[in-house]
Amino acid sequence: MNSICRRATSRSVFQTGFVIFVLVISLAQAEPAQTPEPPTPTTNSSGTNQGLLDQKYLLGDFSGARTTLEDEGFTLTPIYTGEGFGNPVGGTKQGVICEGLLDLELTLDFKKMVGWDGSFHASSYYPMGSSLTNNYTHDLFIVSNIDAYDTLHLFELWYEQKALDDKISLRVGQLGANTEFFISDAAAKFLAGTYGWPGILASNAPTPNYAYAAPGIRLRLDPDEHWAFLGAVFAGNPAPDRLGDPNPNRAPDHEFNNTGTGFYLNRGQGVFGINELWYKLNREKDAKGLPGTYKIGGWFHTDTFSDKRYDDDGVPLASPASDGHPRAVAGNCGFYVVADQAVWQDKSNPKQTKEIDLFFRGGNAQGDRSVFDYYCDGGITFNGFIPGRPTDSFGIASAYGNIGSGLRGYAEDQNSFDDTSQPIPDFEWNIEMTYNAQIAPWWSVQPDVQIVLHPGGSAVIPNEVVLGCRMVITF
Repeated sequence: MNSICRRATSRSVFQTGFVIFVLVISLAQAEPAQTPEPPTPTTNSSGTNQGLLDQKYLLGDFSGARTTLEDEGFTLTPIYTGEGFGNPVGGTKQGVICEGLLDLELTLDFKKMVGWDGSFHASSYYPMGSSLTNNYTHDLFIVSNIDAYDTLHLFELWYEQKALDDKISLRVGQLGANTEFFISDAAAKFLAGTYGWPGILASNAPTPNYAYAAPGIRLRLDPDEHWAFLGAVFAGNPAPDRLGDPNPNRAPDHEFNNTGTGFYLNRGQGVFGINELWYKLNREKDAKGLPGTYKIGGWFHTDTFSDKRYDDDGVPLASPASDGHPRAVAGNCGFYVVADQAVWQDKSNPKQTKEIDLFFRGGNAQGDRSVFDYYCDGGITFNGFIPGRPTDSFGIASAYGNIGSGLRGYAEDQNSFDDTSQPIPDFEWNIEMTYNAQIAPWWSVQPDVQIVLHPGGSAVIPNEVVLGCRMVITF
């Protein structure tokens, strides 16, 4: 048996290395994106006077028709993301996966069209392929931020109205909270799911985020160049059989619509609300200092959640005397902070600005009903440091989630009742290093390394090393 395992591991390591090797070689052979001198005009198959690696989209401008439509307020953007990931070390077993995502984005700008300060937006996703997290690593932070159920479906569908010189905007429709809230610009450059929609929300409540949005309404106020406020309320669970039900005692919903057009309202699963106050430092025009953005926010979910440790009668769920039905508790909530700050800039070369940025996010949730009760992430990104590659960036980030008191108590009770000494859940910790190479305006390649400590939140699953590479093409 051991020899079989060793052969399987060796094969997995070879497959991982092969995938990464091929992708990195493709990066090395590609010409770098240059901005210094305008390219010599050449006519391509799209009829534009640009070289392939200089045009905005892979398919070109269609003899200027695409630019004309965008100038008139009509933008349709297909984006394909493809990637390979493998875990040569750790996990429940070693393996390699390939997955992809087709993202279709449509925006109608009515101000450009008819002078009316409103816009319409629709987006759809088609995730495809296997998940390294589901099949091999079983981490809580999710190795890839494009992991999702494989089906073509609607994501967002909303109308936005602005007023008072864009100082007020109201957005109504099917919305994703992750597109505007709890966001760090620097953190968004990393590939693990938690650096987008953080684990303190993704693991603790059924919230509207990639890949399922929910009906909602969002208000944004921008009274001046320094301050902003965002507030939103959404339907409580956009996808009960995908995101899970926080109350397992409730009968499952068998009416889920995989097309994303279910528009779940009045399902008795509460509402999700989230609010943020921003302070924007040196973001005004002609500012002399280093730019930064600081946010403080809070969230709540009014659905019925389940106690992770006790049943209806207050008996430990791990006890043989328990009825197995978790105690119902009302709602979940928490606070958070976000900080993005540039700490160094060099603008001496007008064709290539260099910048170092730091980010930090931290938040909490109620420990008796949450997977994580405390969470933080942070990191550093270096932008424009490679000569001749002004849009390339490199970064290192780390995310830490502390397992909630309910789950820790349940594990302690299990050891007590079963007379065992299994590891007690404590934390999950992700460390990621990534490099984004912008080969062309329409094409980027991003090698990535992740180290996952205590995947799944305890020492049961061996620590992991994950290798991967992502390619993004804008058509």
